[in-house]
Amino acid sequence: MKIILLLAFLPFSALASSPFLELRIGLEDNYKKVVQHETNGKLQGNFKGQNLGLRAGYQFEASQVFIEINPEQKVEIKSANELAKVNSTFVGYRYQVLSGFLIGGQLGYSSFELVKGPSGVEFNDNPTTSGLTYGVNLGYQYMFSNQLYVLGEGVYNVGNYKTNGPGSTPVDTIEIQNQSQINLNIGYIF
Repeated sequence: MKIILLLAFLPFSALASSPFLELRIGLEDNYKKVVQHETNGKLQGNFKGQNLGLRAGYQFEASQVFIEINPEQKVEIKSANELAKVNSTFVGYRYQVLSGFLIGGQLGYSSFELVKGPSGVEFNDNPTTSGLTYGVNLGYQYMFSNQLYVLGEGVYNVGNYKTNGPGSTPVDTIEIQNQSQINLNIGYIF
């Protein structure tokens, strides 16, 4: 899936006026998870974390396209001592509607691996789910110079990817219903 996203992004490079690179600093990353447990029924919770990602893209006047790579990172529900590993890849689009204000959307592929379940229960065969993710983003971009900028951004993704848990665990199904982020991006236009 990551290769397909990269191939979909490449044609824009021939049309672009300015390439850019961004470091995405995730100040807050939330995943709404629902697990159907054999004995405890439906268990819901929001996994949270801070993380990093990298975006590379092209700017065409008021429009931008980008690919975002987010390496494996950990998110948790501290109150329940639950822990998961997540990663994702997106292609996205942003449009400047007013001076500095951007609105856009993204499409990608995300995965979620439950490492520790409720009350810190560890799994030998971790329940994992992955699938298509899509959503919207909006933010404000402040230019320090013609090349250096910061971007405050909110992102909301709907994924609703679900899979059956491994037979070796008490997890029947695991589902991610949505993901939201608050990001601070530091970017450079070449």
